[in-house]
Amino acid sequence: MKAVADASAFLSLEYMGVLDDLLNIADIYTTESVNEELKEITGFRDEKSGIAKKILLHFSDGKIKCIDAMGDMHSKYISLNHCFALCLSAKIPVLLTEDADGAHYLGRMAAQKGVKLRTCVAVLVELIKSGKIDAQSARRKLEELMKKRSWEGGIIEILARRYME
Repeated sequence: MKAVADASAFLSLEYMGVLDDLLNIADIYTTESVNEELKEITGFRDEKSGIAKKILLHFSDGKIKCIDAMGDMHSKYISLNHCFALCLSAKIPVLLTEDADGAHYLGRMAAQKGVKLRTCVAVLVELIKSGKIDAQSARRKLEELMKKRSWEGGIIEILARRYME
């Protein structure tokens, strides 16, 4: 698997404790804007700050490859646009994001360009297929994530549950 991930995807994957497993089976890329977004998050004093610090270690060790790409600078989805631009320029077919609004914004354009927008649930499915995690553990991690990220009753929960069926 080869994919580009935005900050929201990295945060979800690390919250679930599966980012290391993903990095062992896939080539994961991101942009400098995502790197900067994660660095900004580390400046706060909350759980998300600690999670962002753990993610940034993978930038340092080269497991997450950071490539600068410029997308539409006039959108409120600047970081996601940069990730989409990286998918196009590097011919990477998958963009991992948890940003439902941003995914809606990019949806048709991504489909036309052959880029698949996926959530962390797709990563869980890949980890199940590779034998890194069992289905019951994946469901438990997803349930915990939905509570932690306050997704109950939202579109991400609906899509996640449908995808895990």
